[in-house]
Amino acid sequence: MKSLTVLALAVLAAVRMAASVQADDAGENKNLFKSPGAKQAAKDFKPAPDKMETNFGSLEFEGGSFPTEASTQKIYDEMDRQRATQAYMDFYPSLSLYSIVKSQIRDFGFKSASDVGVMADFMTPSENYLTGNNITVYAFASIDLKVDGPTVVEIPPGMYGNANDAAFKYLTDFGPTGPDKAKGGKYLFLPPGFKGETPKGYFVFRSPGYRIWAMMRGFGEVGNGDQAVKWFKDRLKVYPLATGPREHTAVNCSGIGANTLPPEDGSVFTMLNEIIQYEPTELFDKELLGRLATLGIEKGKPFKPDQRMQGIFDTAAKQGVAMSRAIVYASRDPEINYWPNRHWEKMFIRNTEFVADGHNDIDARTLWHYQAICVSPNLLSTTAGVGTSYLTAFRDKEGVYLLGDKIYRLRVPAKPPVKRFWAVTAYDPISRSLLGSGGNINVGSTGKPEVNDDGSVDIYFGPKKPEGKKNWIKTDPDKGFFVVFRFYGPLEGYIEKSWILNDFELLE
Repeated sequence: MKSLTVLALAVLAAVRMAASVQADDAGENKNLFKSPGAKQAAKDFKPAPDKMETNFGSLEFEGGSFPTEASTQKIYDEMDRQRATQAYMDFYPSLSLYSIVKSQIRDFGFKSASDVGVMADFMTPSENYLTGNNITVYAFASIDLKVDGPTVVEIPPGMYGNANDAAFKYLTDFGPTGPDKAKGGKYLFLPPGFKGETPKGYFVFRSPGYRIWAMMRGFGEVGNGDQAVKWFKDRLKVYPLATGPREHTAVNCSGIGANTLPPEDGSVFTMLNEIIQYEPTELFDKELLGRLATLGIEKGKPFKPDQRMQGIFDTAAKQGVAMSRAIVYASRDPEINYWPNRHWEKMFIRNTEFVADGHNDIDARTLWHYQAICVSPNLLSTTAGVGTSYLTAFRDKEGVYLLGDKIYRLRVPAKPPVKRFWAVTAYDPISRSLLGSGGNINVGSTGKPEVNDDGSVDIYFGPKKPEGKKNWIKTDPDKGFFVVFRFYGPLEGYIEKSWILNDFELLE
């Protein structure tokens, strides 16, 4: 026992020493009083040259440092372009939520926050919600606390869903993972700066922004079609606390058509300005707001970009899209793969707060928000049978992108570890929304797929249905595609990674 204790102490000391060395290498323990470096004088300063070659042109500085008129213009053009490009990515979550809320009012005809939309006949490619699915009945509401003040969302029992604020940050879950615990109840959302008394009998949440998007899914008794519309109209109520329930409509949004995506050109900055003008300044980081101010987007001031800035905004938006596509479709994050020897990728890399080691995990944030909507801790389930988990595949087993003119097979091993159901859905990489191939784009356990003798399920992907095969997802031969594999109520085999999903196999 004594020798084991000595050994344990020695190992602990070695670990501490290794950690100390690692910290020293990183500079965490660098004491300048002990190691300031060799003596220097003014002559040791090494200035940048008065002529520079950059990726935005040749620059010249008179008198050693004064930028020439031509160089000054190039520098400011590039500065504005860089700041606008980063703004596109930094504010994309806010742009995404604003686009959804605006679309639902504009495209579905909502007249107030009390109106609700129901995907009663399931979502279709004509409604371009980021990786929305076409196998559950959605219901949603667009809330504006500046218009209505404190607002109540009264939900029926058995809902699954969540509410996100104007920056697309998590406010609460509804249903089994929310405070109502699937029993239903009244959720009260309070606007920024609210100082009144909070009534009893509500689940209360203070929102840092005015606009909120509330989304939930219905199963079982909800049904679909007219039944689902009536079911939600009778049971899902959104109204100002001050007035109580008011007249409202429920709209069957399936197939109506909607555009919920932020623009991918310069007009997106007009949308961003609308957000900055409307929402409280405190919702956003002051550093980010400072960068926007240099671009002419500032609270309380008119937004009037001249021709030069309009061109810069257009380029910046496209560059932001290019960078977002790289982050999503060609991630360089070392933790992106769910299984080390497979091409299935995480949608949330580390957590749903987008933080890592004490800093904002900005590429992980882009990875999620450029391809998906809604944030909830229960979208990254670590408890067996609770919540959901999603994986994406953009490439086949050889690491080549999935293309719509090819034929692939995905073999799903027997007994997928889910409590509720699993599903595979195909998406358009341009819109990150349901693939409009004109045919079936989903195969899952609820659809009673054809099962092999060993319990596995073969799913075929291609522009034409393979002869004699039931499980087929139709692709568009003129573009690529990707899929999301959904685990509803993932079990231990998924969480512990003992069950491993196969890669796509190219057949021809």
